[in-house]
Amino acid sequence: MQVEEEKRILVVDDDATNRLVVRVLMERRGYSVVEAASGLDALDIVEKNEFDVILMDLSMPRMDGFETTRRMRCGEHPGASLPIFALTAHTARSNIEKCLSAGMNGVLPKPFDSHRADQLLTLINTPMDRSPS
Repeated sequence: MQVEEEKRILVVDDDATNRLVVRVLMERRGYSVVEAASGLDALDIVEKNEFDVILMDLSMPRMDGFETTRRMRCGEHPGASLPIFALTAHTARSNIEKCLSAGMNGVLPKPFDSHRADQLLTLINTPMDRSPS
């Protein structure tokens, strides 16, 4: 599935291999990918750039994905209305609820592969309320 207009994705993950996998799979589908190695980096990057969606790891040093999302959702922050999807191996119901409570729009289970990339495309290209659940 190719996109007509290039969309920008921010991938926030402290693991370089995870970021690379997402980059390769999404660039093959015509998307532009920007990487952040931490929640703090992500906050800075979102202040200076526009994105269509954010993929957020949950377990990161210094600031986890939950806190990063909460900070983005505060007030007039540029990330306040961006769709944010957790990218995590921790998909227990309680963890999914915690993601939604933090302001994320949904959860994509790791590992990120071609199937997950196609799921993300469906989520990105489906009109939705851009505010968190």
